[in-house]
Amino acid sequence: ADSINGKEHCLLEPGQSLPVLDIRSGGEISVVDSHITEKPWSSKSFESKGKVQLVQYLAANPGAVRQNKHFTDALIEKRYSSEQLETTIIVHMADTFLLARGLVVNRLAKNKAKYQSINFVIDKNGAGLQRWGMKNKSFAVIVLDASGKVLFAKDGPLSESEVQSTIKLIEQQMI
Repeated sequence: ADSINGKEHCLLEPGQSLPVLDIRSGGEISVVDSHITEKPWSSKSFESKGKVQLVQYLAANPGAVRQNKHFTDALIEKRYSSEQLETTIIVHMADTFLLARGLVVNRLAKNKAKYQSINFVIDKNGAGLQRWGMKNKSFAVIVLDASGKVLFAKDGPLSESEVQSTIKLIEQQMI
């Protein structure tokens, strides 16, 4: 893991399996007839997908979202199908005020309605912060191969060259 100011972060190493993250408080969002439901979610689901996975783990605040907006915009431009790339966005609310949590869930539900093929997961207690060694108020990008092994992981803003190399890596993994 990299070290910033002597403090380790991002426990995800290329070539290793993703440590299992089970989210019971929150979970995967589904929206049916404007009714929002959450069901428990586990990262073990990545192992059975059989295709390249993009996981975005971010804080529920605008500053974190902006950190990698250039990356998400570049992905949207590519218009990959869900058969080529499966995307899971996990939003942790560890540092989100209780009153703002409902607004976050509603925004995620709107995004789920707009982007049906993307999996949106709410991590109410920030379980991934410890399990995957992520930073608070940050935006991590994780790329997994078809078997769920880590190909790339960075917690924090991607440089322009990292955006390009990450997209290239994703495209190389597509079947």
